[in-house]
Amino acid sequence: MKKTSLNDIAKHLGVSKTLVSFVLNGKAKEYRISEEICKKVQDVAQELNYHPNRIAQGLRTGKTKTIGLIIADIANPFFGKLGREIEQEAARHGYHVIFCSSDENPEKSEQQIAMLQQSQVDGYIISPPMNSEDQIRTLAKRNIPFVLIDRYFPEIECNYIVVDNFDAAYKATNHLLALGRKRIANITLNVDLQNMKARTEGYKQALRDASIEIDENLVKILPFSHDNKDVARSIKELVGKKDNMLADAILFSTSKIGVMGIECISDLGLKVPDDVAIVSFDNADAYTICVSPVTVVAQPLKEIGKTAVQIVLNEIKNQKTLLKIQKITLKTNFIIRKSCGS
Repeated sequence: MKKTSLNDIAKHLGVSKTLVSFVLNGKAKEYRISEEICKKVQDVAQELNYHPNRIAQGLRTGKTKTIGLIIADIANPFFGKLGREIEQEAARHGYHVIFCSSDENPEKSEQQIAMLQQSQVDGYIISPPMNSEDQIRTLAKRNIPFVLIDRYFPEIECNYIVVDNFDAAYKATNHLLALGRKRIANITLNVDLQNMKARTEGYKQALRDASIEIDENLVKILPFSHDNKDVARSIKELVGKKDNMLADAILFSTSKIGVMGIECISDLGLKVPDDVAIVSFDNADAYTICVSPVTVVAQPLKEIGKTAVQIVLNEIKNQKTLLKIQKITLKTNFIIRKSCGS
């Protein structure tokens, strides 16, 4: 089936291809084209099922109306939800989003940036993996519109949106302490990322401020490419001996770990929160349907997505202007449910 072109719409209406192009590229007001003509063009475009060739459109206008989104881990529910918020906000501004997942692999991330450049995306929203600093520096030097989300590199001057991970972990740990839990464990990842480091440091500082000595046996550090076996091993070490459990509470640093961890706790025949209290980062859908719904540190996904799109669109619009770098740290929302024993 032949794809509808600008010529097809122009012939159907008996107008010039240039006029149709101006209307469909949002330049009607600039060229004083009446609202009546605009409506006719748009109606016919819809009737003929017209879809613009974004590469060709980019060659004509310098813009493809697309944003490249590189998330860190598609298997993590947090990134799936955040990606949806970004896509919805971009659509409100007439932009499409091309999704990629780097799987925390810098080589893969570099390939994806190159692929997106070939696709002529107008800007990038990136959750950068470890060791991708040079990629981010290159984007900044080339004045390419982008914003980092979820994590950033302190030594690189660029736009980013993160949450206050230290404060969130500190408050979550304090909440467990206030409920009488004294042997609080933290299961996290062995990645040298700013967000993970801040979560572990917030957890440790809360213990220090409560005059509780930090027991490194309660800090379990998993490989990034962890699976159920890695999580199960840590859970067994922490709470596998019911009569002599190392931990009476666990703070999970990601919802991916948390979902696996709760399954392992159940397999051991333990009850949440009677045997072990649970708090996790990120508000995974699965957490609300657990036998004991999970207390969570919820990140403001809608605000992150909306702000990220607005920043990158502003960069695209003012690419030839030196804009003030946006460094945004948002607060999290602590949602108390049954799993912490509150």
